[in-house]
Amino acid sequence: MQNLKTFLPLTPDPSPAQAGRGAKGANIFLPSLNSGRGGGWGLLVVFLLFAVTGIRVSAQDDITAMEERLLATPILYNLDSPRLAEIFAAGQVLGNRADVFTTIGDSNTTNGDFLQSIGLENGDLCQWGEYEDLRASVDFFSVSPDAVSANSFTHAGSSIAAFRGFTSAAVLDPFWATNPVCAGGESPLACEYRVSQPSVAVLMLGGRDVLAFTADDYRASVTQIVQESIASGVIPVLTTFVVLAERTDVYPLSLAMNMALLDIAEAEQIPLINLWSAAYSLPDHGIGPDRSHLKARVGDYCNFAGAELELGGTLRTLLTLQVLDALRLTVLDAALD
Repeated sequence: MQNLKTFLPLTPDPSPAQAGRGAKGANIFLPSLNSGRGGGWGLLVVFLLFAVTGIRVSAQDDITAMEERLLATPILYNLDSPRLAEIFAAGQVLGNRADVFTTIGDSNTTNGDFLQSIGLENGDLCQWGEYEDLRASVDFFSVSPDAVSANSFTHAGSSIAAFRGFTSAAVLDPFWATNPVCAGGESPLACEYRVSQPSVAVLMLGGRDVLAFTADDYRASVTQIVQESIASGVIPVLTTFVVLAERTDVYPLSLAMNMALLDIAEAEQIPLINLWSAAYSLPDHGIGPDRSHLKARVGDYCNFAGAELELGGTLRTLLTLQVLDALRLTVLDAALD
């Protein structure tokens, strides 16, 4: 993986001259601290200015600290955790299939650029470059996970737990389990696990959560998804997500949600794909023209001979396949030996 650039703060504080001007450039009147009239108001205004400035600096410090933590976290994390074999073994008892994985996500997952092209013609449509060895995992996950999809890769866009506009809360809400195969009261997550019986679930959510929930809400929902996955014998793979810093209304919240993902991966000792860090040095951090979805280009969905250095969607597909390959070699292959 290419070297990552050192992060520089993106939102500097206003200059002292700017801080003392009104919205239209007019001077802001501050009563003299020495005048008999308004001295108390002057002290109050100065105190409030110090307080607001302190909050602004503190908020920027928090943003910088979160960015630095993401950059310091390995791009592929916790792939050698002893916990994974335990989860997998429990899943085998429950009847899960070692050679099936599924996805949990929103439109960044259900879009046709993510994973699906790998499952067409056994990967022959892809450009593999130096990653030819990953084709062994394409063969491994070549079985059908349900009565519709040819394999787990083509199933990525039709997983019951992945749907356009999904949030972390929606995955757990039976209201959104609209597929006819789902039982009454069954959540999309529970339905997908019952139908597909996967051994691994790759999760990326957050793009919609930042518009509706707090970081605590997100942490609670993802924690529940992870715990239900583990209880079902499914290894959950978390993925950090990218929100551009220009979206100042939600950027700090997106970082806080990514902190929750890092915390959960560490606490549960489960795998994490640090896409935020991996995409940091890509043009526009891997985001496309709509400033929201990962950038993709027809013909390059699985072009691993250079497109992963330009397109966030291709990079995510490659990193996901690398994690699946690592899990196959360390955990999943043992069930089929």
